[in-house]
Amino acid sequence: MWKVIAADDEAYMREALENLISWENMGCTLLAVCRNGKELAEKIEDMRPDIVVTDIRMPLMDGLEVCRYVYETCPEVPVIILSAYSDFAYAKKAIHYNVCEYVLKISVLEELPGALEKAVGRLEKQQEEASFTVKEEAEKDTDGLYYQMVRYIEENYQNKITLDDIADKLHANRSYLSRLYKSRRGINLFDDILKKRIEKAKEYIDSTDWKIYEVSEAVGFDDTGYFSRVFKKYSGMSPKEYKNRREKK
Repeated sequence: MWKVIAADDEAYMREALENLISWENMGCTLLAVCRNGKELAEKIEDMRPDIVVTDIRMPLMDGLEVCRYVYETCPEVPVIILSAYSDFAYAKKAIHYNVCEYVLKISVLEELPGALEKAVGRLEKQQEEASFTVKEEAEKDTDGLYYQMVRYIEENYQNKITLDDIADKLHANRSYLSRLYKSRRGINLFDDILKKRIEKAKEYIDSTDWKIYEVSEAVGFDDTGYFSRVFKKYSGMSPKEYKNRREKK
């Protein structure tokens, strides 16, 4: 069964997702239905689902931010967006994050099964590619490939890099690279990149008088709010709190 986590801030939609969708008939199991994007991101990190279904308009962290989080930390996971007619143009912005499908809330019972079928098809294709690539890569120097990844990340982590960028640069399969890095490093590739960015951000805060948005841009974030959330996740405090604590010393 493919594991699914969903989120919507409207109670009637959560009810529909939990009780009116025949998940098992589509080879899926629904692990959780969250009330907002922040809770969804936390569940994704803890449960590592195969598919994510998310409302586009939610408090604390909206659907676009969820899409970016998935794209950066677990890009192999298909995301299905739920939106109202009025939100559809906004939802389309998520195309930058390789969203699998869009479903209108008004017809969720009719459209979601087809979207799930498409997501499952994408996952099965990834499995087939990964199986072929493992056989192919087994004949290569995996140590050399791993150290090329490490070097590329060290040289570029402050830029807006994606798994596709790394795969293109090293002429290797993206899914294989993701698994190789985690098996050697013990941590998800983009979790490691985000940690490196936050450590660099601390260095900038400690050694310069830059404003928070300048630090954010310098370590590869184009959204200061997102930068602040990631900073707090990895350091336990916001960039402003970290800066104020330093200034009091």
